[in-house]
Amino acid sequence: MSIQIFSVIGSVNKDSLSEKLNNEVVKLLMKKFPNSTLNQLNTSNSEFQHTSLNANNFSEFFTETNSDHWIDILKETNVLVISSPMVNFNYSAGIKNFIDSVAVANKTFSYKYSKKNGSIGLLDNLKVIILGTQGAPEGWYPFGNFIENLRGIFDFFGANQIETLLVAGNKVEPNSSKTHEQIIDENQSKLIEIVNSINY
Repeated sequence: MSIQIFSVIGSVNKDSLSEKLNNEVVKLLMKKFPNSTLNQLNTSNSEFQHTSLNANNFSEFFTETNSDHWIDILKETNVLVISSPMVNFNYSAGIKNFIDSVAVANKTFSYKYSKKNGSIGLLDNLKVIILGTQGAPEGWYPFGNFIENLRGIFDFFGANQIETLLVAGNKVEPNSSKTHEQIIDENQSKLIEIVNSINY
């Protein structure tokens, strides 16, 4: 079976562990689902590099960031692979700008037919794999749990499955002495487990 894969990369470094993790998951998905189609967005090389939502561009923001284009891709996607490092206790600005662009009422979510104080996500076609990296060990900064933030956003959008992996402690020993390839190898079984959980 072939599927539609959408890879969104929020790296801020050219030699990026989070991007390499994203690429590894895509490779595993392509192996599991041969002849699948891949769309890829690197936010550092896109409109999300320099366009953020603010009071001066609110009326133009969604046009400037090609909101409808990216929403259409999300609606056609089976598996979204989205990755980001922790940047100042959050996901990267590129990912934030992407989310702002696609979080549009009556396109990716709706309040129209929901229960009181609720909403309905309109991207129920999506299975989402969230990959994060951070320099600090996991749990050092509970207020900076950007992976759970992203999980909540895609749950709000209606995703029918959300898998996550945080590779933490990369600026301290022992990870700081390892290559990216060694770190990925050590997490390979977790990546395979995540990909194996994606079924159609």
